[in-house]
Amino acid sequence: MTTASVAIYSTDHQRRVRAAVKRLVIELGYLEHCLSRGLQDANIRAAASGLDSAIDCLNEHLAR
Repeated sequence: MTTASVAIYSTDHQRRVRAAVKRLVIELGYLEHCLSRGLQDANIRAAASGLDSAIDCLNEHLAR
């Protein structure tokens, strides 16, 4: 890969990761809303925790 193609790939990669993070944040918000409205399900809690961790990891990746 040339330097230009690496830069384009990197920019595209970052854009796609940012878009994925935005979608995950929206879904996490929905799950947290469900939990706050009384849906006390262990699987929903685990999913919310997993999404929160995934968002943190992706944000750390983008910060590099």
